[in-house]
Amino acid sequence: MDVKQIESWDLSYAGTQNVHRTGDGVELYYEYYGEGPWLVILSAGWVISTMWRNFTRRLVKTNTVLTYDLRNQGASATGDGAYENHVHDLKSLLDALEVEQAYLLGVSFSTLFARDFAVENPDRVKALIQCAPAISAYGSKRRYYMLKSWSAALEAGGPEALFDAMYPFVFSDRQIARGGSATYIALRDRFLSVNSHAQLRANLEGAFHADDDPDKLGKLQCPVLLFTGDDDFNAGRTSLEDQAALIPDARVEIIDRCGHAPYVEELDAFESIIGEFIEEVESE
Repeated sequence: MDVKQIESWDLSYAGTQNVHRTGDGVELYYEYYGEGPWLVILSAGWVISTMWRNFTRRLVKTNTVLTYDLRNQGASATGDGAYENHVHDLKSLLDALEVEQAYLLGVSFSTLFARDFAVENPDRVKALIQCAPAISAYGSKRRYYMLKSWSAALEAGGPEALFDAMYPFVFSDRQIARGGSATYIALRDRFLSVNSHAQLRANLEGAFHADDDPDKLGKLQCPVLLFTGDDDFNAGRTSLEDQAALIPDARVEIIDRCGHAPYVEELDAFESIIGEFIEEVESE
């Protein structure tokens, strides 16, 4: 990943917005493209839906990729940011689009409500794909302290301070060293261009109340893929292996010399791992 690549990312919204109104009246922006089995990508708290166009160019050749902005994110409307509303929003959107079954791809924080949706709606999920899970086999204490420090940074210095607090955790040691100041500035500019203070606060506050009961992992009835980079600050190899041990049907993939955002640092590996997993599940 370099500056040229970052600056080439297409983050634009379509001229005609696709908007779904949820049960509590919040309008969600969504878009989908490609052909094949439905692959629904649940964005992290600060990765907007349109960004995924840049990270799914191979996947859209064999899948119908659906992305949407979470409430309090991007082009979606503001609304009650309670954690459980993200689960309700996903079901509401899939119902409206008449998507009976899909592969769910959770990313970082959204792996939590991807897990909960799969547990609550086992007939709707062909398989669950968890990229850099913000989940632990031991509960949520570590995530709580991390969120607490990030929230303090946001309130003290705004989105710029939050980015500075997250940057050394999200990206690998190798990427930060190679990218230098130019990559840091390019990524920061992208982050600030799509995230407001109010939106970031709402999503951080919602994340505090996510239920990280390890027993939920044992209730997953579909195949589960857990993967991340070996330099992920939150979910390394042993963390994913401990989660997989609690899940009836799970496997673990680790990308070498990569951090918490494989779709940015190692895009080829990111798409290959997901594409091969979907092909395998489809063949079965």
